[in-house]
Amino acid sequence: MLESRKTKTYNENKVVTIIGAGTTLKGEVACKGTIRIEGVVVGKVMSEDSIVLLESARVKGDLSAGQIIISGEVQGNVHALDRLEILARGKVIGDIAAPRIAIHEGVLFEGLCTMKAESPTKTQSKETPAKAAS
Repeated sequence: MLESRKTKTYNENKVVTIIGAGTTLKGEVACKGTIRIEGVVVGKVMSEDSIVLLESARVKGDLSAGQIIISGEVQGNVHALDRLEILARGKVIGDIAAPRIAIHEGVLFEGLCTMKAESPTKTQSKETPAKAAS
């Protein structure tokens, strides 16, 4: 049943945007394809496909994508719709959320971890009035 809901496939190897080493970007980055970060980003990074942070990457801001692979450093919250992987030299200071999470040995992670699939819209709309009434 879970597999039937999964219709999108992500491809971290088909990179359409590169923020190279030695580059510092301040602001919001949004892309439909895969983003590979080797430099420094100060601001939110969003992709409809994948975000890949190499070891030299430093991000101070939130990450949001279908799939996220981290070898560098993130200071911010990380939200993956499908899969999050933090590799051995990765560092995340912030909350992470994804239905599937892999954290390798040697990672520095400080924050909260939430592992669950996106809830249906009906469930969210039922919860909203109850919170508003409180």
